[in-house]
Amino acid sequence: MILHGHIDNKNQLWVPITVAGNQGRKEVTALIDTGFTGELLLPLHIAVPLGLKLAGASSCKLGDGSISKQMLFSASITWGTQTRDITVNVIDVEDALIGGGLLHGYVLTVDFQQKTLIVKEPGTDDPEVEFIENRP
Repeated sequence: MILHGHIDNKNQLWVPITVAGNQGRKEVTALIDTGFTGELLLPLHIAVPLGLKLAGASSCKLGDGSISKQMLFSASITWGTQTRDITVNVIDVEDALIGGGLLHGYVLTVDFQQKTLIVKEPGTDDPEVEFIENRP
């Protein structure tokens, strides 16, 4: 799987992801947040119309040190060419976030100069990307 995202003018990393629930599906452009250890965080205004199934609740420590109680939901996502079931945190925020839990096992290639972002499974060849090995 190879997924192309983009880097905005604030150097934030964004990738497309399709989220599905019991009442529909929606393509969302989500911000990669490596400080978020969960899989996906969705804003209420996106999650509610999809009819996601309640899976539980969790207390999460935020970047500012505060604790946030969050509802957890089950969803199906299309991530590149793959579809998988994940746990989604849902809170009242503006943007969707992709966390380390979803990125685990993938390779991110980020080129801030060219403003390109590639997410791929290890072993996936991409002729557009060339890696240079540093040797002593």
